[in-house]
Amino acid sequence: MTKARIALILAAALVAAGVSIGLDVRRHRQIPILPDTARGLDSKVRLENKVHDDHVDAHHGRPVDWSNLRDNLTYLDDFWMAPLIRIVYRHSENIDATNLAKIHQAIFGFRYWMDQPGEDGRCYWSENHQILFASAEYLAGQKFPDAIFTIDGRTGRAHQADARRRVLTWLEQRWRYGFAEWFSNVYYVEDVAPLCNLIDRSTDPEIVTKSQIILDLLLYDVATQSHRGTFISTMGRAYTRNRQSGERGNSMRGIIQNIWGFDLPVPDGKRMDGLFVFREKYRVPAVIEAIGRDSSPVVIKASQGLDLAELPAAQAGGDEDARIMLQWGMEAFSNPEVFDDTLRYVEKLRMFSNSFLHELRSADFFLLRRTGLLPTVSRVLDPISNCTPLQRANTYTYRTADYLLATAQRYHPGMLNDQHHVWSATLSNQVSIFTAHPPVPAKGKKSADENASYWVGPGRLPDAAQHENVALQIYRVPPRPTYGEKGVNHFTHAYFPRDRFDRVELRGSRVYGQHGRVYVALLGAAPLSYRPGSTDDLIQNGRDTAWVCELSTAEREGDFDAFIRRIEANPTSYHNGVLSYQTGPRRLELTYGRDFRVNGAAQDTGYARHDSPYAHTARQASAITIEFGGRRLVLDFEKQIRREE
Repeated sequence: MTKARIALILAAALVAAGVSIGLDVRRHRQIPILPDTARGLDSKVRLENKVHDDHVDAHHGRPVDWSNLRDNLTYLDDFWMAPLIRIVYRHSENIDATNLAKIHQAIFGFRYWMDQPGEDGRCYWSENHQILFASAEYLAGQKFPDAIFTIDGRTGRAHQADARRRVLTWLEQRWRYGFAEWFSNVYYVEDVAPLCNLIDRSTDPEIVTKSQIILDLLLYDVATQSHRGTFISTMGRAYTRNRQSGERGNSMRGIIQNIWGFDLPVPDGKRMDGLFVFREKYRVPAVIEAIGRDSSPVVIKASQGLDLAELPAAQAGGDEDARIMLQWGMEAFSNPEVFDDTLRYVEKLRMFSNSFLHELRSADFFLLRRTGLLPTVSRVLDPISNCTPLQRANTYTYRTADYLLATAQRYHPGMLNDQHHVWSATLSNQVSIFTAHPPVPAKGKKSADENASYWVGPGRLPDAAQHENVALQIYRVPPRPTYGEKGVNHFTHAYFPRDRFDRVELRGSRVYGQHGRVYVALLGAAPLSYRPGSTDDLIQNGRDTAWVCELSTAEREGDFDAFIRRIEANPTSYHNGVLSYQTGPRRLELTYGRDFRVNGAAQDTGYARHDSPYAHTARQASAITIEFGGRRLVLDFEKQIRREE
């Protein structure tokens, strides 16, 4: 009997027994982490805001009632620890002895990593959380080297040494592989904050310089993926509001306003962006400022992250923390390539009680592990948790003075979506459009709008490809759900907010929109219609659907009606997984899971780390040079070189 057949029998037995090997990691930002869950998420947000408000008031020299921090000190999280650490470094002399002692007590008793004593429901492992926890522990240990940290009875100096290793590991992984949470306007701000703390407060020149280099690269991403200050592009992780418009969900807008001064709301520094707005030592390189203001039409290609198949080589030679940071930083838990590593680590650190990981207890079968069958069972069942990995994204962005269109090219078609945002068209700070395959609403939900995942996932990912101002997507949805899914919706949909356009024309399988001087055409392979009661949810029925998006401007087309007439005349077809579209002299053809061709020529969508007029960098290069407008930035991580020319 073959190994696969044995695994299939075991998998069937597990299903029959009702055993789950899924993880609760897909929506972990929406789960309150407070021990008393009756407090709810609103209380969590109020507590977080209080720490940031106190940071802002202290920075401006306004009186602060530090006793109001008591609830935060009871329920500290890494989001709140970042501003609290800055407060301790900069404002301790202004805090009365009683409250300062309480702050110190909270810092000494905080659990900074998974190997430290205690049990909790925190998420330590995603990319942004790793550096938030590590930077807080490092700076706490540096500030109080001889203090005994009550979490484990070790000195601050010992905590600093452990955290230093993790900080440098995180920085090196971002240098070598880029950001797993690529271009995320939600989570980039939570990388910026701890980096600013390290740059301002670390006494270690290596950490300071390397933190500056990684912050440079992050801001280069923001500069190249923003349209007039609106940072909405293809993203590794995003929620509903972060996709739909910059005014609703661009968490980086305070930082962008501080650097570039676009017509966005003036930042108040009351959230994570305050640690950048009130920074002391970091200066944004002039070339990155210039790139962020460039309005010329430009194609920007890039590659971020790793595919699962690349993990073994990337993990070779690393210590256990480095291995798990790379693996869990890309949110790979139950996939066949990593499942054994996950269980070993969770079992070693006794983490089965963690609310995100507790279902792993069901999969910790001695026989499966000893026989090496656990990865095969994972492959056979393909549980819904296998959709979480943030794998290599080859991104293609076309940015003009009027709009930005971006796609993660050919990103794992057919895989279950998690929080991936595969393509996006940003017309202004008020309007972005995109398509998605929605999941079946959770039990008890009365309508799609009540389900927070309706625009996010886990539906199926499209095969998506882009050339300049045209993007194509094909969705091929299976007839039956995978293990752990509630069902499968037999339609895809587009976010196309009719009320935010100056004019919208819906004509059968095509919809046209005018937003100021920007024109957009969204073409379906089947008739389109707005969901009853909705003005933004455009439905295309069927398990096999296709979309074409083309952007243009009044200057190029003349009036809106002329644009519609031109697009109506463009030859378009979709049949058996082949989507063809002719616009002007270009013929684009996307074959699901196979080729993407422009005028008959197959396109290579496996990109270098950077490929644009601003930078040309191979993957895992030893040095990166960014240049534009006579300015240059030279970066070499290992040699700790950061030089502006």
